[in-house]
Amino acid sequence: MKKPISEIKEDSARRTIISQHSKFEKTVSVDGCFGSSNIGQMSGAIAREITKSVPNAFMRCPLAVLPEIDGPVQVLLHDDSHVVIDGCKARCLAKTYKKVGIDINIAYALDEDFSLEKGKGPDFDEHLMREIAKKIAADMEKNGLVQH
Repeated sequence: MKKPISEIKEDSARRTIISQHSKFEKTVSVDGCFGSSNIGQMSGAIAREITKSVPNAFMRCPLAVLPEIDGPVQVLLHDDSHVVIDGCKARCLAKTYKKVGIDINIAYALDEDFSLEKGKGPDFDEHLMREIAKKIAADMEKNGLVQH
């Protein structure tokens, strides 16, 4: 499914891959499920928070994993490592990535791994979100995914 950069039709995808890999030896996609529950929304906010503090970490579009969506999926496939943050134990994002053949280096479900309760609506504790983002960034560092 991963194409050589020269075969990627979407110009912006080619430019993104080339520019990020010229700046960093290895790139990491950090993606949240952005589900409709509080912890689903928190998963996306955590991914965003991590990309602010980890220079070689980038959020990718988790909906662009189908081969028919040539450009965005190629950017994701050209990342060297993948961190997935699901909101709940259904682990929809991790299952989707695995189904299309993306190897996941680190995966979390906020309810199982951080003992959070799933609730209705998008609201979540911002302070807790930042604390979890720090813990996940530290795990990324321990696993050799962070490049300074």
